[in-house]
Amino acid sequence: PDSVEIASGMPSPDTVPYVSATFKCKDGSELHIDEETMKRITPYQKTRGMPDMIKWMTIIHKEFHNPPKMGAAEDGSQWGVTLCPGALGGMDYLFQEIMRKNDVVFLDEFAFGGTKKQVRKNRAVYVGLPMDGDGVIPDKLRDYLDRWEEVSLPFANGKKLNKPRVICMTPVGQNPTGVNTPLKRKQEIYKIAQEYNLLIVEDDPYYYLQYSETPIPSYQALDVDGRVVRIDSMSKFITPGIRMGWISGPEEIISNTSKHMSLSCMSLSCFTEIAVVKLFDNLGIQGLRDRVKYLRDFYRERRDTVEELVRKHLAGMATWTTPTAGMYLWLNISGTNDSMFLADKELCKKYKVYVVPALDFACDTTKKYSQIRICFA
Repeated sequence: PDSVEIASGMPSPDTVPYVSATFKCKDGSELHIDEETMKRITPYQKTRGMPDMIKWMTIIHKEFHNPPKMGAAEDGSQWGVTLCPGALGGMDYLFQEIMRKNDVVFLDEFAFGGTKKQVRKNRAVYVGLPMDGDGVIPDKLRDYLDRWEEVSLPFANGKKLNKPRVICMTPVGQNPTGVNTPLKRKQEIYKIAQEYNLLIVEDDPYYYLQYSETPIPSYQALDVDGRVVRIDSMSKFITPGIRMGWISGPEEIISNTSKHMSLSCMSLSCFTEIAVVKLFDNLGIQGLRDRVKYLRDFYRERRDTVEELVRKHLAGMATWTTPTAGMYLWLNISGTNDSMFLADKELCKKYKVYVVPALDFACDTTKKYSQIRICFA
């Protein structure tokens, strides 16, 4: 305590121009950052996050997921958490840790483009798993694993591909299909993951946008082995521009993932972290529950409005399944096997409506698809 610090390369706090700050919220509350707090947060911060932020992440997971590995014996499989610069940034660091050249990663049949790019960035290969109205089909997953040598031939291109070790899914309000995987289906897939020793990456930014009074438990809530890594996002929970996500799961993987981040951005912005900490401190756990209810009701109302308009104007021209979570409606266009014409730039400009064709999300781009995604957020 009485030592003189001349070792670290920490800039002098006397040069920091900020003294205090105040965030005004829609509910009229003000979140004040005083001078003492500003002095504490403006030096370099820990890669995994400020202690107060990590405390809130732990509270949130205990409240909404209650992972079996939380508080377990410290053997590397116990639950851990780290912040990351948005869910996609976190995925970048995580994939660096768990993927190697010529690895094969299972994805949803239709997957977020950023996820596919992250797999390719790590010189790995993705394979889309067939889906139905409940998400990835367990029997198809098992079949692909059992017949891997045969299944992999069409896309191996002469390379020796590693047997899949990772399956990455968006099980709630899936982007783009809007599918919400029920508990029984999750239990079936988790059992297969146990049998074949798969790591499940639960990319779940829409978890808090489930419309039912009782949300479907996450894969992490089922994880007795320490084989589930969750990626969460503040983009849908608070706001996209705050660029905060968090990754949680087996401590060994989380620790190594944070090391990749430490060699890049090192940590999140101190202002981002303290803004969220102050908001959560102000809300408290009951306020967070109320926030989830608000998001649920808001997006459910949006879905109802858009679905009513689709019924009115697209009757006989499209079919769909009513989404029970998320922000997307997945329309199957009747009378065509290729929806790409709806993404024609001139057509979109003319009618001032922009949609995303299924091909943009498809893992298998050799086929044609009749679906489009519309966002009702």
